[in-house]
Amino acid sequence: MLLPITAEVLVEEAERLGEGGHRYTSRQLYYAVCRAVERPAPSITGGLIGLGSILVLLAGALLFIHSVPISPVLAVLGVVVLISAPFNARTERGRERRRALASRPLAAGYDEFLTGPLAGALRSRPDAFGALLVSGPPPEAAPAPAPEAPSEAVPRSRPAVARNPTPGPGGGAGPGPVVVCDREETADLFAANAGRLPEGTEVTELGALVGDGGELAPEMRGRLLVAVHDAGPAGCALTAALRRAGAVNLVDAGLRPPVSDTGLQVIEGAPARLPAGLDDDLTVAERGWLSSGRRLELATLTPAEAVALVVAACAAPATATPSSA
Repeated sequence: MLLPITAEVLVEEAERLGEGGHRYTSRQLYYAVCRAVERPAPSITGGLIGLGSILVLLAGALLFIHSVPISPVLAVLGVVVLISAPFNARTERGRERRRALASRPLAAGYDEFLTGPLAGALRSRPDAFGALLVSGPPPEAAPAPAPEAPSEAVPRSRPAVARNPTPGPGGGAGPGPVVVCDREETADLFAANAGRLPEGTEVTELGALVGDGGELAPEMRGRLLVAVHDAGPAGCALTAALRRAGAVNLVDAGLRPPVSDTGLQVIEGAPARLPAGLDDDLTVAERGWLSSGRRLELATLTPAEAVALVVAACAAPATATPSSA
């Protein structure tokens, strides 16, 4: 059951995502709003309890007016209905657990969300979206960001970290970790929240890091690389691609295929062919989940949750097991 996407829902979710001064992307707002308008399927357990109670009470009332043939029938029916209520409740809980594990209908497509509800909310309440990072072209007819928005801007095309290393002691590469993302909007998210990452952390994308040659620059091979990606075929191949490029100090902070209940929005697609190199990073069950066509995007996490993944990975040894959300 889905409720309509209103400006009030958008504002409420924008405030939640931006708590503590976090910046968030339009895709994160999209998933947050789709979750907010979801409602569980109607439950009839309460109705069964009420109906059973009424039947038992009615049977007792009719007993006092000597309606003997009817009272036992109503009493038996009432007891049967009351007994069925806990079994129905169990069935409904199981249905909700299966729904949380499986892909679920989204309230709107992402492009439709940008040009429809989000564009309208930006027109009516621009002051409520000061922390929003619009990925790609801004929604049609949407105004410029409100004056209250943070002054720092996230560059749409960041220089390649490999070609612009931060100078460290003695002129070498900086000691901070490098967050390597599988998509540009994820890199934008961490760049906008860089003040919450460990000191000296840099953010980039795989293509900008390895360049056309497909290999890491010599000064980058010893840096701590933190891979952040979606739970999808291309995203889960990020760590293997970094190893092929020469990374020796690598931690995976991305999403793994959720083989357990995550409560996040899983997207169902056509069966997919998996890139090479995943055997060392994923289990047979996780590879099967990916090849079935399902995927989970990092944008389903809040900014605080995404930042926490990277902070934890930066504190972990490079041999740590990839994170799981």
